[in-house]
Amino acid sequence: GKEKTFDPSFKGPIKKRGCTDILCCLLFFVFILGYIVIGLFAWLNGDPVILLHPTDNQGRICGLNYGDLDLRNKNNLFYFDLTRCASAATLINLQCQTTQICVSTCPNTSWTYFPDVAKLEAARLSHTSHDCDFQDIQTIILSGKCAPYYLPYAPVVGRCIPAIAVDSLNLISSADASNTTITYQSLLDGTAPVKLYLEARAIAENIFADLTVSWYWLLGMLAITAVVAFLWIVIMRWVAGIMVWVTLLGIIGVLSFGVWYCYDEWNVSLIKTNTTIIAVGFTTNLSTYLALQDTWLAFLIILAIVDAIMILLVIFLRKRIQIAIKVIEQSSKAIGWMISTLFYPLVTFLLVLIAVSFWAATALFLASTGSPIYQVIDSRNLTSLPNTTSLHGQTCDINGICPKPNVIYSTTYFHNNVIWLQVVAVFGMLWIVNWILALGQCTLAGAFASYYWAWKKPQDIPLLPLYSSFGRSLRYHTGSLAFGSLIIAIVQIIRLMLEYADNKLKTAENKVAKFILKCMKCCFWCLEKFLKFLNRNAYIMIAVYGKHFCWSAKEAFKLLMRNIIRAAVIDKVTDFILFVGKLIVTVGMGALAWAFFTNKFVSLLQAPTLNYYWMPIIIVSVAAYFVAAGFFNTFGMAVDTIFLCFLEDLERNDGSEEKPYYMSKSLRDVLGKKNKKAKKRKD
Repeated sequence: GKEKTFDPSFKGPIKKRGCTDILCCLLFFVFILGYIVIGLFAWLNGDPVILLHPTDNQGRICGLNYGDLDLRNKNNLFYFDLTRCASAATLINLQCQTTQICVSTCPNTSWTYFPDVAKLEAARLSHTSHDCDFQDIQTIILSGKCAPYYLPYAPVVGRCIPAIAVDSLNLISSADASNTTITYQSLLDGTAPVKLYLEARAIAENIFADLTVSWYWLLGMLAITAVVAFLWIVIMRWVAGIMVWVTLLGIIGVLSFGVWYCYDEWNVSLIKTNTTIIAVGFTTNLSTYLALQDTWLAFLIILAIVDAIMILLVIFLRKRIQIAIKVIEQSSKAIGWMISTLFYPLVTFLLVLIAVSFWAATALFLASTGSPIYQVIDSRNLTSLPNTTSLHGQTCDINGICPKPNVIYSTTYFHNNVIWLQVVAVFGMLWIVNWILALGQCTLAGAFASYYWAWKKPQDIPLLPLYSSFGRSLRYHTGSLAFGSLIIAIVQIIRLMLEYADNKLKTAENKVAKFILKCMKCCFWCLEKFLKFLNRNAYIMIAVYGKHFCWSAKEAFKLLMRNIIRAAVIDKVTDFILFVGKLIVTVGMGALAWAFFTNKFVSLLQAPTLNYYWMPIIIVSVAAYFVAAGFFNTFGMAVDTIFLCFLEDLERNDGSEEKPYYMSKSLRDVLGKKNKKAKKRKD
């Protein structure tokens, strides 16, 4: 279909808009269908319960019935040798390097295996180990069929961990199957992950309790944050110029004072000493250098050069700085007439959240897809028995019926094809997330462009400009947005692969390979930044002209290169304005939260009693930053759109009756431009 929309080359909405980059649009939809198929495959074949619940070495979940083996009354996982859970192999194989069995209750007494044959019979008679049938206790323990020791344990999230005090533990004489003494520190290392979980859970419970009594105060402060950020954007139309010029003159004043101070200290040092910096050499006493005339002369020269550069920049770029200020003021007015644009980042956030959640669920299900594969991770105990050899690394996949059942197996659900599906899922998530961000940029650009190209403001601004721009972007430019986001996603997946390779090479000794990898990471980081900048401006041109991605990117780049100094000035001025805004909102709301939750306003408001008063302060500060970032990113998009439209207006129109300027009167005054027979308009 075709739709009429604005065209800056003329005075009315007469240009027809059609679908762009159709092939890329079709490719995007086909990929999404494939992505959904991967998700369905994962959800139908995967079972993330096995990744979250206690599972023995044979892949059986504790507490379930497997027909020939009923584990419904055995809900706890017992580790034969908990000290081996602290090894690095545990992280690599995602499983503790010891035999694990499901038990109904955790042991509540102490027992240890002594490889002294004279004591074996007494040990056997008093032994009450779980799930062990003793005929030859020495052979069974050495083969890994039974725990060589155990202590009083307590179930924690379905895992048995030591439940005895430090003092009593040090009095226990325990040994593993190799007759290695089990110390408190070795058990502490083995139980560290579980104890860390317990500590984190206790803190999380306290934080949750704090949130239940303070959530309404937090929501109120976030509402205040939104109001403050909005007011900051609105007042930019009046204070942007003052803020920029005061800052620039303040920097020049500080530099000039530094020049005078260094000159004065240099004169004083001429009288005190004639020692040169070469004669002093290297010393850690900085006061020695500050007493030298060479030091103050160097400071004087550096500050004088920087001060002179700043003064020259302000003198020669004053008109461009003034243009940047006027563009920021016009952007503030545009948002004032289209307040709904400030809340569009919520739509982007929700869409991104859905995309990331779909990927996370798919990845979790994929990780548990297929039949388990058992790999030998410990066969050292068997080497002490007759006719046995090392089986480390051997695998089998017949539901745990392996050639040597008396070894310790690691259960994994990662097949080669599943790994590639995980890669595709990650790439799909990156592509879709970047497309959502591109949709937001194009939607906002279309809304702000409709403001700029309206002859009479606000009378000629289209009804529901944000909604109309969103519809145009979806209907006509899905393919172009998919094209741009595909390029970014490809670069990002390459960066992830480089990060993975860099992690693998951390222990390598090849310095050349490490250097090349670091250079590649730096290059692709720069490439991603440049492409995001180019795409952002390409989406603005797509919103204005309705052309395909390549044409829009080319024209946007050429337009900026023809006005590179103006572009650089407005970029830095805008960055400064947004930085100050984010800083004031974040620090201000953090200070307000601190004052409230520490009862500084006790005469006015009573803060709730909390376990950690600092947690709401952190939550408010972080949330305030993200709220401010959402508002100011919209403001930044308005500035970029208005600026690009201003450059197009300046190049395509000449102020004649046939081609009048659409820029505001304040911008025309800065440039010394005027419209012939200009119609009355409201700036």
